[in-house]
Amino acid sequence: MAGALKKAISGVEIVWVGCDNGLECQVVPEAGYPLETLPIRGLPRKASLEVVDFASKFVISSIRARRLIKKHNPNIVVGMGGFASFPMVMSAKRQGIPTVIHEQNAILGLANRRLSSHVDMVALAYEDSQKVLDNAQNVKVVGNPVRPDVVGVDRTTALQKLGLADGQKTLLIFGGSRGALKINEAAISAYDLLRQSQDLQIVHIAGTRDFDDIKEKLNQAKRPDDSVNYHLFPYIEEIGLAYSVADLAVTRAGASTAAELTASGLPALLVPYPWATDNHQLANAKRLESAGAASIILDESLNAQLLWQAVSDLIYNPLELKKMSECSKILGRPQAANELASTVMETAGKVMAKTGRNNLS
Repeated sequence: MAGALKKAISGVEIVWVGCDNGLECQVVPEAGYPLETLPIRGLPRKASLEVVDFASKFVISSIRARRLIKKHNPNIVVGMGGFASFPMVMSAKRQGIPTVIHEQNAILGLANRRLSSHVDMVALAYEDSQKVLDNAQNVKVVGNPVRPDVVGVDRTTALQKLGLADGQKTLLIFGGSRGALKINEAAISAYDLLRQSQDLQIVHIAGTRDFDDIKEKLNQAKRPDDSVNYHLFPYIEEIGLAYSVADLAVTRAGASTAAELTASGLPALLVPYPWATDNHQLANAKRLESAGAASIILDESLNAQLLWQAVSDLIYNPLELKKMSECSKILGRPQAANELASTVMETAGKVMAKTGRNNLS
């Protein structure tokens, strides 16, 4: 969305606010945006001393949020559902600044549930999420923004960059940005069942955390007469390369992953992370499954035999893969970043017209 705003408005100022121990501390500066941080943490689910620590950090974060609003004097504040969004959006609202929140998952997170009745606009990824927004002032379904390099990648170029062969079925296995141990272990355990698969190549992104261990296990399992071509990566920065060559994906069901899969029209076997807050990954997966774009394997049921059977049933079934791909494309919203940016500008514009502000920041 930030990129879409920069393209739409010359000289726009965008300031990110996140947790001081979050992934944003790395990725936001790398993307070239200024970053402010808050010490806020997630709300503990059980009564413990962590509740006291949370309350203390929440008060400090709320005070800092008010100071950040005064420091940057924004024309609009957009909350993306993270822990830091609650104090920032509430501080903005109290100071008469227009606010938008965006919910990436099928189930609203705690921060967005609390904020939905206070903000000027609620932007959603899924239409079904509107059912729990009785008190929201304005609601719009825009989808989930995906990076521009996720879609439209030339397949021939991608094959060359990844060192893959043309004319083979390609299975993509990954667990999100940090990998997924359960999926990694199931994939390696299934190698013995997959080794004689004809015309099949596997792109397995294990994640940097588990890569060395998975690589060692893979090397122990390989034999000179194997038919399958297995390509193991710790990480692929340009994930659009992998999407463009894959016929089927095995992955988690996080919001960004679901958005990228559907924007790419890639059929999937989804293994929802069972400890996600409010089990939102299962809700995301069911949304794709109900649309015909994916099938679900529960984490507790995942094993080598089940994975091999599920993959085998689909990877050599071009008619079913085509059907799933078409359903995925219907669900996908590759222009979600532009839609969300437009929603932000429209919401800001209504207040800017009243206040006389002329810069969106």
